[in-house]
Amino acid sequence: MMGDLTGRVAIVTGGGSGIGRACCKVLAEYGAAIVAADINLEGAQKTADDIVAAGGKAYAVSVNVMELESVQNLMKTVSEKSGRIDILVNSAGILDPTRLPDMTVERWDRMIDINLRGTFFCCQQVVPYMEKNKKGAIVNITSQAGQVGGWMAGVNYSASKGGILALTKALARHCGPLGIRVNDVAPGQIATEMTAGRGDKPDGIAVGRLGTAVDVANAVYFLASDLSDFCTGMTVDVNGGQFMRS
Repeated sequence: MMGDLTGRVAIVTGGGSGIGRACCKVLAEYGAAIVAADINLEGAQKTADDIVAAGGKAYAVSVNVMELESVQNLMKTVSEKSGRIDILVNSAGILDPTRLPDMTVERWDRMIDINLRGTFFCCQQVVPYMEKNKKGAIVNITSQAGQVGGWMAGVNYSASKGGILALTKALARHCGPLGIRVNDVAPGQIATEMTAGRGDKPDGIAVGRLGTAVDVANAVYFLASDLSDFCTGMTVDVNGGQFMRS
């Protein structure tokens, strides 16, 4: 089956909760061996345990995506333990509702360091491992906020996610000749632990509901699999029709 991921090893950062956890579980359902990577090792281990209990293959690894050495250690550990790296999903990230007048240097830097720099570090460090197999798929999680501005998130969040959109395109051009595809998924309003209590409503969403983490994970699966073998530098919008491209 063309979409089968059996025999492939997938690293999912932020795999300890929310969208990252859903990505781990969906990719595992299609046969991938999962590495749930998170600064919250307990959460990542819960994800891995759930997958193993369901008959899949998974283990957890601690990573701090802000630290280059930590990311390097993640890639080295997975390569040594699993023998290969086929898929990388960059889901690690934070949300910050701070408005412009209250934005501090510390809040700005932390957001950029985790969301944008962290995504870059993971992409940069995985490429040599994928290049060995002349094939790989990187899927970055960005946001509708990076495209139209985040009315329920701070300017730092929108800037970090907009940076990931541009990074994805630049990496796609660089990595294409290496056999590595780089795409991103841009969720709209998704009900997760991170957005709980924010008061999201389905107003303006064409399908009449908030999205789920599994909605996002299904799009990630498409981009990680051979079903999207001719797709790179592309953004898949998962927003229920709240934002439509012209």
